Amino acid sequence: MNAVSFGNLLAGAARIPSSEARVSFWRRTFDVSDSRAQVGRILGDGSARQGKIVLSTIIEVAKKWFKKANEDARIAFAAERAACAKAGEATGQAPKKQRPLKWNVLTTLDAVLGFTDFKTGECIATYEMIAQAAECGRDTVYRHLNILRDLGLIDWVRRCEPTDNKKQPTKAAPNAYFFEITRLPSPVQMLMRQILKRRGVTLAAHPDRVGSGKVPNRVQRLADRLGKTLTGAADFLRRGKERAEKVDEAAFVREEMALMGDIPTDQWAAIRHPDDAAAQASYNARLGILSFASESMEMPLHSPPTEPDRKD
Repeated sequence: MNAVSFGNLLAGAARIPSSEARVSFWRRTFDVSDSRAQVGRILGDGSARQGKIVLSTIIEVAKKWFKKANEDARIAFAAERAACAKAGEATGQAPKKQRPLKWNVLTTLDAVLGFTDFKTGECIATYEMIAQAAECGRDTVYRHLNILRDLGLIDWVRRCEPTDNKKQPTKAAPNAYFFEITRLPSPVQMLMRQILKRRGVTLAAHPDRVGSGKVPNRVQRLADRLGKTLTGAADFLRRGKERAEKVDEAAFVREEMALMGDIPTDQWAAIRHPDDAAAQASYNARLGILSFASESMEMPLHSPPTEPDRKD
């Protein structure tokens, strides 16, 4: 190797960015000063008392939801097993047991909500902070958070922030988590609003908040790059339609609750559509109130939570 080729080799090596400079973030990661990263909203009137009531109600309703879902799964499994037994074992087919919702997922939810600042509504934490609060591993937190997001119980925005390092001008910042009531299924959402109303708290909805979404794997990223020009417009229109439907559904639920007040939910259909069974069935299907028929109305009133104070 002569001096010229050696010089060219050194020049090429100098152009290769260092590991510090090769910093990249997942898509939909926003700077902390970006409005899209500022998803915190006050809970109730912004006081610590009402904030604690909202957080305890989220956990309480989630427990009722999990209990109901697991009971339904057990009933469905038992019915399917009985049907297989009646049909005979000649086919050799056995019913597949449905995977119930795991209770320890709610421990992670409680840990995340514990980092809420009631004055600003911000909930900012790292995986390590959540893992320590939930007394579990980081991988468990990652898995639980994805389950909670799919259920609509939590969402978050990936964030980054500037640094003073010229080689690495940006670094990752802790995620900003938020709870949005309109993400919940209609019956769960309505149950939560009823309980909060009985406790004297009004939880405002902010359906415009959007999380960063799931981190795509290699195949998804490749497919996204290849099909972006063909499907980008269709996906944009579909997401806009789904968001509009959720906003309309949330508005409908709020209007019905304001109109009916403390009337048990299993009586709403008969009041709105007397002597019309088909309309009553359609009304119930739209609200999904049969899944939690008047459950909150049967609960005794509770005094404000007395658990240890969280961060004010």
